[in-house]
Amino acid sequence: MERTQEIIFSLHNLYKKGELPRNLPIYVDSPLAIKATEIFRRYPEYFDAETRAVIDAGEDPFSVPGLIFTPSTEESRAINAVDGPAVIIAASGMCNAGRVRHHLRHNLWKSGASVVFAGYQAMGTPGRKLVDGARNIRLLGEDTVVKARIFTIGGFSAHAGQKQILDWLKKFSHPGMDVVLIHGEEKAQTVLSELIRQRFGLSVTVPGYLEKMTLLPGKEAQIVPSPEIEKVMPKVDWELLLADLQAKTELLQARRGNLPRHDWATQIELRNKLLDLNNDLLRFVSQV
Repeated sequence: MERTQEIIFSLHNLYKKGELPRNLPIYVDSPLAIKATEIFRRYPEYFDAETRAVIDAGEDPFSVPGLIFTPSTEESRAINAVDGPAVIIAASGMCNAGRVRHHLRHNLWKSGASVVFAGYQAMGTPGRKLVDGARNIRLLGEDTVVKARIFTIGGFSAHAGQKQILDWLKKFSHPGMDVVLIHGEEKAQTVLSELIRQRFGLSVTVPGYLEKMTLLPGKEAQIVPSPEIEKVMPKVDWELLLADLQAKTELLQARRGNLPRHDWATQIELRNKLLDLNNDLLRFVSQV
């Protein structure tokens, strides 16, 4: 929503300036983004002054030579068979679902490819791993070597950044007002909290996971740790899990004599499965 449309508008402006190759195919490979673009085109009266000026000049801000919408699965798959340079705009933004994972699997290993992130990448997501410099990543059950160049650009996020939040808060801050930060990573929240205290002299609270706040007029906010946190975040029984893993390994050892009795094709299939298990276990051990 809006991010794809802003990217298309930016490409439109680059083309007008002669900074975009004329025959470059640009694929919008997200059914939701395609439908959203149709809605944007249907209601131009809601655009800002800059965009309305483009329309008044007879231009379509969501049109670029070479722009191709690929709503169907078959059209999406066909993109990866295209020979030559192309731009692919695909979701999801953090690479944890959607069609972008297929495009990454087909292009991450290419040294001539570039992956451009147009928004924030949350910790633990494939997108964050790539931004942090991962040289190998697992996609769709396969290990993929990362040789493509990774870039991050700003200005397209739907969320306000630190500067925007401070500018917004400045317009109505007043003595005695409490500020509660509930979005963002802990490090960013800590920095923003201190900036709010220094600039506006306001009280800032950052609730922890599942903590509950009681807000009453004229009274200081009360934070109560949630008794439900143990239910949501139960203690991990590592001893039980490791004992279960050892039991399964011993069972496999006991049945190893059955492996050569299978036909050749089945043995190859079982071998590949065991190799995958070994690779998964090695990755797990490296994280411990």
